[in-house]
Amino acid sequence: MFRGYRFRFADVCPDDKMLEAALQITDEEAYQDLLPVVRGVLGRLQENPGIVGGYTICPCDEVDVKNGLIHCGQTKLEVGKRIASYMKEASALAVFVCTAGSLFTDLANEYLKQGDLPEAFIADAIGSVTVENAMDRIQQALEIEMNLQEMKISNRYSPGYCEWHVSGQQALFSLIDDNHTRVTLTASCLMQPIKSVSGIIGIGVDMQKRPYGCSICHSSTCVYRRIKHK
Repeated sequence: MFRGYRFRFADVCPDDKMLEAALQITDEEAYQDLLPVVRGVLGRLQENPGIVGGYTICPCDEVDVKNGLIHCGQTKLEVGKRIASYMKEASALAVFVCTAGSLFTDLANEYLKQGDLPEAFIADAIGSVTVENAMDRIQQALEIEMNLQEMKISNRYSPGYCEWHVSGQQALFSLIDDNHTRVTLTASCLMQPIKSVSGIIGIGVDMQKRPYGCSICHSSTCVYRRIKHK
């Protein structure tokens, strides 16, 4: 069964510190100069009914670290050795999907057509942070629920990170029950709406939250690694 959540934009919108990081602005004075534009974009995003997400809990039958596989019934997730090693204590997986809806991308495209490039970039960045904030809330709710059952959870991991190819979305989505988020996959396994996230969270008595990010990934082409080291 899919455990669903819906959020108001006011509850999951990024604060100034988050936006400074998302916009890659290291000079606080420069951000202050941009603040009127940021406030204008935020004002157009307040009425957003599309911020929804949740998870389905699936039994984890086997974690094959050597081959980088997780078996859930008849479904095989090819997550790679690194992520599989972080799931070896899992007895179940929370398979999640969360979206901030299409408003952010629609607004960014509108700004682009008008030639308002800063506004377009800001709208896109706000959408990226908003969906992660919403997913943080969902993960916190899952952790509280599992703690009541004397279970622990891992960090969350998504197709497209580390060795888990984005084509793994197909197998992942097959594990998610009818979920009302209306997130779909394109032929190239990209999610629509664009401002969406999906993936897995391990659940188990001995589950651990191990580090993730650049510390677990050695990809030289990852956009997040390039941003971090820029």
